[in-house]
Amino acid sequence: MTFLSGGFFLLVGALLITYYALPKRLRYLSLLGGSVAFYALCGPKYLPFLAITVLSVYGTARLLGRNLAAQKAYTALHKKDLPKEELTAYKQRQGRKRTALFLLCLLLNLGLLGALKYTSFLLEVLRAPWQVHWVLPLGISFYTFQSVGYLIDVKQGKYPPEENLLRYALFASFFPQMIQGPISRYDMLSQTLYEGADFDLERLGRGLVRILFGAAKKLILADRLAPALSLLFGAQAADYRGAWVFLGMVLYALRLYADFTGGIDMALGVGELFGVTMPENFDRPYLSKNIEEYWTRWHMTMGSWFRDYVFYPLNVSKAFLRWTKRLRGRFGNGFLSRMPLYTATLIVWFLTGVWHGAGWNFALWGLTNGVVIILSLTLKSLYDRLHGRFPGLKATKAYGAFEIVRTFLLMCLIRLWDCYAGPAGVWGAFSSLFTTWNYGQVAARLSILGLSGAEWVILLVGAALLLLVSLKKGEGSFRRFLDSPWKLWLTAAGLLLLCLLLGAYGPGYTASDFIYGRF
Repeated sequence: MTFLSGGFFLLVGALLITYYALPKRLRYLSLLGGSVAFYALCGPKYLPFLAITVLSVYGTARLLGRNLAAQKAYTALHKKDLPKEELTAYKQRQGRKRTALFLLCLLLNLGLLGALKYTSFLLEVLRAPWQVHWVLPLGISFYTFQSVGYLIDVKQGKYPPEENLLRYALFASFFPQMIQGPISRYDMLSQTLYEGADFDLERLGRGLVRILFGAAKKLILADRLAPALSLLFGAQAADYRGAWVFLGMVLYALRLYADFTGGIDMALGVGELFGVTMPENFDRPYLSKNIEEYWTRWHMTMGSWFRDYVFYPLNVSKAFLRWTKRLRGRFGNGFLSRMPLYTATLIVWFLTGVWHGAGWNFALWGLTNGVVIILSLTLKSLYDRLHGRFPGLKATKAYGAFEIVRTFLLMCLIRLWDCYAGPAGVWGAFSSLFTTWNYGQVAARLSILGLSGAEWVILLVGAALLLLVSLKKGEGSFRRFLDSPWKLWLTAAGLLLLCLLLGAYGPGYTASDFIYGRF
């Protein structure tokens, strides 16, 4: 079941009726029932894996919470009648118990994710005489990371563990975020997930508009581009070099953005129907002026997860701090003294790459991002000197536009790892950009991509509208435009009509799965 299937819309419709028919204090149960039904309809064989994560993380978090509460009570009771050394030793013993519980649960869940997702790839790398092809449960990367983040927060005492198993199960399995996120945090999602929203026609209209806006991105742009990109990046990719590579990487950027943000729009819109607020996952990333800014705007919940739970803990760990101190003592504040920071950056980006999938391309995609970010940080002093010498340059609109185009093209080049099979395929495509000069021929041969003139017009107008919406979103005027019920419902009707009239249907086109649903 996908977001664009009839079964999904029937499920959401049935849930809306049951949700608002129940008393407010029980409404979260209808969302839990709908989430289980959604997951079961996607494949009953996936349910045991989800249940293992829910039960293990819930139980471990409760044990961690009880241990920490008992420690605090014992310390408060004996603060005056026990020596400080004995209390310290007691705290250390309890801390070791919590760490052991935490690591066991972490090993179970990340081990399960790793075994299901990476065993086949590892056997291939090791050239094992046998292969395994295990089922990868729907959304396992998303719900595992969301659950692990919750467990880390509870261990660190950020908030007490959820005592109600059903409430926690809903947090871990809330169905709109199952296919491709966002990766929510418990302390934020729980504010609206359990309270039971009042019926609000205007809020329903906002949710519907966002769902249809996401569907329009997917059906009109992303799915229309899919067959053409399959030709450019498929088995005959070697026949399409030079300008075809450039065209393909730009079209892929449009398709990926329309597909991913379209799915996220639909997820957030469904949540809004039930008064549930999930975190935004995009903030106009193609308007970024450098790669660091880009990764604070693209897939923001994934980026913040790796930052908070991997990068920061690694960078401030005792081992890394000692390493930094030794390097600064020997080399001052130069490049070599920043090696711990750069190492942590590469580790995080390697993990980000393999999180997306098992394969060398994913790992090299992540490492390429890490290397480019490190180079950008290393060259920052040169940029600062340049801007200091020409203080008015950075303030000009032309230079700002240059920075945006430069970052967009850089990210397109890095995404060649997404498009071509293996390092040889990526290098062949990349090098052909500078060695195969067929840029004047492509425009006359666009018809071989299978897109008609009318479809090219739809793509160009659609891309221009996405840019316009992004600019208006930055000004806040787009949301102000939808400030009344009649505007909301009129916009929803218009979006529905666009999907029906301009969506990519018929022979050669299918409402394909969302790209990030594979992760």
